[in-house]
Amino acid sequence: MNDLTRAATLWQSGKRLEAERAVLEVLQNRPEEPAALKSLAEIYGASGRPGEAIAIWRRLAEVAPADAGVLRRLAQALLAERQFGAATEVLHRAIALEPENARAHNNLGLARLRDGDAVGAVMSLHRAVALDPAYAIGHLNLGMALQHSGNAAGARASFDRALQIDPHLTPARVQLSALLHNADPSASRRERDRALESHAINLMTVRRHDDAIPVWTELIDGGADLHYLEGTRFHCRLHCCDWDHYDETAARIEADVLAGKPVVLPFSFFVHSNAVAAQRRAAEIFIADRYPPAPNLESHALFADAPRLKIAYVSFDFHEHATAYLIAGLFESHDRSRFEIIALSYGQSDGSSMRARLEASVERFIDVSRQSDREIADLMRSLGIHIAVDLKGFTGGARTGIFAFRPAPVQINFLGYPGTLGADYIDYLIADRQLVPEPDQIHYREKIIYMPQCYQPNDAQRPLPPAASSRFELGLPEQGFVFCSFNNLYKITPALFDIWLDLLREVAGSTLWLLEGTAAAARNLRTVAASRGIAPERLAFAPHIPLAQHLERYRHADLFLDTTPCNAHTTASDALWMGVPVLTVTGRTFAGRVATSLLHAVGLPELCMESVTDYAATALRLARTPAELAAFKLHLERGRHTFRLFDPKAYCGDLEAAYEAIWARHRRGEPPSALSVGALGPGYF
Repeated sequence: MNDLTRAATLWQSGKRLEAERAVLEVLQNRPEEPAALKSLAEIYGASGRPGEAIAIWRRLAEVAPADAGVLRRLAQALLAERQFGAATEVLHRAIALEPENARAHNNLGLARLRDGDAVGAVMSLHRAVALDPAYAIGHLNLGMALQHSGNAAGARASFDRALQIDPHLTPARVQLSALLHNADPSASRRERDRALESHAINLMTVRRHDDAIPVWTELIDGGADLHYLEGTRFHCRLHCCDWDHYDETAARIEADVLAGKPVVLPFSFFVHSNAVAAQRRAAEIFIADRYPPAPNLESHALFADAPRLKIAYVSFDFHEHATAYLIAGLFESHDRSRFEIIALSYGQSDGSSMRARLEASVERFIDVSRQSDREIADLMRSLGIHIAVDLKGFTGGARTGIFAFRPAPVQINFLGYPGTLGADYIDYLIADRQLVPEPDQIHYREKIIYMPQCYQPNDAQRPLPPAASSRFELGLPEQGFVFCSFNNLYKITPALFDIWLDLLREVAGSTLWLLEGTAAAARNLRTVAASRGIAPERLAFAPHIPLAQHLERYRHADLFLDTTPCNAHTTASDALWMGVPVLTVTGRTFAGRVATSLLHAVGLPELCMESVTDYAATALRLARTPAELAAFKLHLERGRHTFRLFDPKAYCGDLEAAYEAIWARHRRGEPPSALSVGALGPGYF
């Protein structure tokens, strides 16, 4: 490890003084080392020593005068210290080196605006958004500059454009509300409420759910005319394991959904709903509100015969993400002689090995992150996509609006969202008979493609790490039974947690091992445990770590306790891959039947319970019967490389048969219909 790497490690560990000393030692021997100077400037800036940071950035600018990035960082430090004239001079130098850098023009505009030059600011900011039309912050700053120069109409247009790009850009909402205050008080109030809404959403994004709750309450109590407030506040509370009035709130939200009210987001709803009909209604309400079919689009002509079907997989999650872990093997298994596989990514690259693997696994990987929904849809049409596959549904970062433009003749909801999207323009949903029993098809807007076993693809290259850490290193006691549940904590219900606490009470020396969530959640769960007479330290929380390290933790778990009414999904297949039995309750919705599907796929249907009473009794029996539990573990270990669940090539063959069958149906001019893929080939109902 070199000195600068050691300094970075010390800094990340919170040892700031040691990190600073390590960098200074490097500079004693190499006083003009650019990397060391950058590190020292970063340390000074983050330590609240702006003057010293500016001095180091200036020194670095002298050492590397052609480094525009250094000049931009120096200018940012000067702007933060209100040295606007100096920042302006430095930014002119940076722009001379990189005249097409939109961020530099934006910062020059800010410096000019704050120095009292509104006209010059407008010029710089116009240049910034011309270089990058999707630059939301640039449009926000341009709006402020136009407002200062007396152009209220132009300012409003710029704020509106910023919010079109980023609806949760809180400062733009605040500025727009202030601009409308006198001219249109009701519109001003609406924008003020939307600003609060955006602020609450941004707090949730950075896992500050306990801080977001009072913001949602302020909006609700203030009578804000906004949708989904009650359901989103409830979801925040679930993230904090704050279960006050849980049953009452869940029942009221479900009743409002069935009455057609836009009270809860579909993704939030399936966490506490066990009613498949209500989940379809929630999805239909959301689609009609946010993503109705785009009007006046030309219908797709029947495509001429092509040598290969063009399949477009569309997602935000082509990086280190659960969906990527599941889908990579499928992408690599497609038959390129029959299918042209295209990935459209509207998420940012994380530079990970998984991102590189996904890019290499398809014929065309297209970054569309800076394009609008309509532009992406137009691109897909121009590419002649036959079948478009939405891997996101209503999960975080989704852009369902792309599919509202009907960019492909056949469109499929697959993998990312465990339920119906409730949209006329989504033709099919990939499932299996455990997830969607045939009588339940009426609760899905899409037609069901029934895979022969489990709907979920998996990756045979999933890591299989040995036990490298000790129980002590993982925060577990050296002895005793370990119940684990590495689901997100918001899936835990108070009734289920009571069962888990009863298990701890009945199984002496046992531990409940959970995935780390918000600080409020851990605090609340430990408080509940203590109130039930269970020592809080018998709850252990596992921090978020890279996948291989996370999978290694399963070596120390005895039994995975699933959640209900929303199951473990990728988390359950992780446990089964690592040889840990999963105990589940078979629910009544797609999201509540995933673990049942997985367990049937690995030949363990006896771990699928019909009731929470059976679940509790079985968990206790397994904890007290080591031989029975060991038999389940041995079954998983022996079958790992033979279970069809972990065979992406076999899965891909079934999926490709489905693709060809539904495309043939479209070519015949027939409407979508439920399809069953089996040993005799695909057949329609």
